[in-house]
Amino acid sequence: MVPYMGWVLLGYGLAAALVHVFHGLHLRKGPRENPVLHYILVTSNHGQQMEWYLRALSWYARLRGMPLKVTVLDAGSDDDTVAIAWRFHAQGEMELTVIGLPVVQREDMEGRATDSVEGSPIYIDLRIPQEAGKIPYVHV
Repeated sequence: MVPYMGWVLLGYGLAAALVHVFHGLHLRKGPRENPVLHYILVTSNHGQQMEWYLRALSWYARLRGMPLKVTVLDAGSDDDTVAIAWRFHAQGEMELTVIGLPVVQREDMEGRATDSVEGSPIYIDLRIPQEAGKIPYVHV
């Protein structure tokens, strides 16, 4: 029984040593660029779906291990679209910017995107029903 216990302890010791070696190699590589998922959502009276859209984006980013940035351009919603987006902003799960504009056009989206230094943002105009399919885990 003593030899078996010695083998078990040796196995644990080797596993711990390998973890330390791989961690040291990982630290030597230096800081990596951590890409940011950036989505620009154009909304107009999407209060019924807004929570699901934001949760789906949050889950997708969390599963990929990437930080998430969402810009919501609201084209004069009469429902709770903006209020729901602000609730997500208060939770702090993602970097969320809510901008209310009376009329949102393609130039507005491109103008907001030039402010970001990260990777290219993904434009999703939710006023067009087929565009919601670009959001992960959302099927139209």
